[in-house]
Amino acid sequence: MPEDLFGDALPPAQRTPRKRPFSETDRRTLHERLTDCARNSDLYELAETLPPPGRVGRPRGYPDVAFLYFLAARSVLASARRTAAHLSDPEVWSVLKEGVRAELGTVAASSLPEAGPTRSQWLHAQRRLREHSDELWAQYRVLTLEQALAQGIFPEGETRSWSNPQRHQLIAADGTVLKSPTLARARESVDLTTGEIRYHRVDPASVPQREGGGGEVYGPKYVFFSARKDETYLSRVFLDSRYVPHLQAGGEAAVAVEGVLDIMGSAPGCMGVLYDGALRGMHRDTIARYGGLVINKQRKGNEPQYYESLRPGRCTHELWVADGRIAEKAHYADGTTQLVPVPITRLERRGTRTFRWYHVLEIPCRRGSHEYRVSVGTTSRKGERPPGESDEERGFHRAEHLQQIPEFTRTHQLVYPYRSDAESGHSQLDASLWNRRLISYGVEAQQLLTLGFVLAQNFTSRALHQQGTSPLIHTA
Repeated sequence: MPEDLFGDALPPAQRTPRKRPFSETDRRTLHERLTDCARNSDLYELAETLPPPGRVGRPRGYPDVAFLYFLAARSVLASARRTAAHLSDPEVWSVLKEGVRAELGTVAASSLPEAGPTRSQWLHAQRRLREHSDELWAQYRVLTLEQALAQGIFPEGETRSWSNPQRHQLIAADGTVLKSPTLARARESVDLTTGEIRYHRVDPASVPQREGGGGEVYGPKYVFFSARKDETYLSRVFLDSRYVPHLQAGGEAAVAVEGVLDIMGSAPGCMGVLYDGALRGMHRDTIARYGGLVINKQRKGNEPQYYESLRPGRCTHELWVADGRIAEKAHYADGTTQLVPVPITRLERRGTRTFRWYHVLEIPCRRGSHEYRVSVGTTSRKGERPPGESDEERGFHRAEHLQQIPEFTRTHQLVYPYRSDAESGHSQLDASLWNRRLISYGVEAQQLLTLGFVLAQNFTSRALHQQGTSPLIHTA
């Protein structure tokens, strides 16, 4: 049988372990994390995004950069109260003063107070930051992509193999439900014993959500996008975070596709995305037409379907669709049948603005193998093929059944585990929250919180990249 381009998947017992345990050398101290935040130029560029304060009222005691630093430090220290306590120490506060001196000059540094803002001052300033959370995120999406490119992620001039993409050429993305800051789901409740009416604060962004494990979580859903060059601990660069509105048309997958296309449009070296089963055929179709790979698993319950019968000469080959690829139905003398995957010799991408993808098959035959090209990844629409021949008219959802990189192959087995990067990022986000629960009410405040988390993570990633640190770990 001809050799398959993607190779045969190995059983678990034959797979080589690909991660090592976390070690003490991988740790980053709180002081180092706070220093990473203070010495990152993106912090100061973000501060310039905010409009200057008005002339009415008492002059502010701290510039915007101080409160953006507080925002990032809050993610490192897990609470605003703890952050205010740390920054009240002049020695800790001097970390920011040194960063301001390096970025903005001695005059700006000397104008800072001797200690950081109190929690009350932070809560007051936070209202101003919430009003501009959309502008801050829009600006930071540009800055974080620049950081990713500088760290060797999505290199445009590097050779790309569509049948064997590398980790730093792909986006790892996934959605997560953050636990609501309150357990209350209604603004009022009545004590059935006393008749007392009780009033509760509820989070307007939180709704009951289903997660991958099947359990229900009450909170808002966000999709995070990240990438990394290597397996260095904390080297991941978060590219974006997007809120999934309740009753959003298309749900999480629609928000994810929009984010992926935006990143690919700004990073020509990006080859596609690693995602879970939330991306279905219609979502694969959109990204594939844009020119990107979608590497995920097939939906459970996708039963094999008859595709067509080929009759080149005197032989007949009955082709089916199974496990994301074309298989031939083999009939045995004892009356049994088996779907045998047809070897794939090439994965082709064709087009300029709208792309098409093909598997070039080599069908084994006792009279000599046959080469056959099959479209994959996209579902042809009415008008894109001769009348009656499009997938839409035939009722065949090609993008749902035929993957660009089939699931049960060695290539998929090697590349898909990089998606766990997204899940480990969610774990780090939960760990940065007090009691692993949101501390903000409403979308604007929560977008600000996720921005602070992404800032803190990316600032450390850049610092490690600049230092050339290289301890290895698979996920973090």
